[in-house]
Amino acid sequence: MRWKATITGAALGALVLAGCAQGPADQQPGSGHAPSESASEALKKQPADHEAQDGPVDKDQLNGRGLPDGYPQDVTAQGRSLSITAQEGGCGKASAEVTEQNADTVTVLLVETEPADQMMCTMDMRYPPVEVGLDAPLGERTLVLEHTTRKE
Repeated sequence: MRWKATITGAALGALVLAGCAQGPADQQPGSGHAPSESASEALKKQPADHEAQDGPVDKDQLNGRGLPDGYPQDVTAQGRSLSITAQEGGCGKASAEVTEQNADTVTVLLVETEPADQMMCTMDMRYPPVEVGLDAPLGERTLVLEHTTRKE
């Protein structure tokens, strides 16, 4: 039993000593690698406010009043396309179509198509991404989301 205490003590001692190790003594504070580009060069690479910015669309830029309560409002812009989180359930199939584009607004209709014939369907909700193409990047335009259900 005494050998377990000896091994445990040696291991703990090694850990304590390793934690107390110091870095190189000749390194001065702030002497790390210099940045590869200046701040002004980095700012020049950022898109201007009027240019397209890829990524999630800001909630302030979305108008989802045409959606049912609880419908997701998650949109990502990528150049001239939008990826929108839609909602479908059971036998329904989600899709999207651009209904209007102008200098101030882009309107997208989110459609859930259900079978015309009555059939047994699961009682689940799914949130698939749907893609739409635009004539020009969304930019600063307001995105209006509307919803409808169709039978086919």
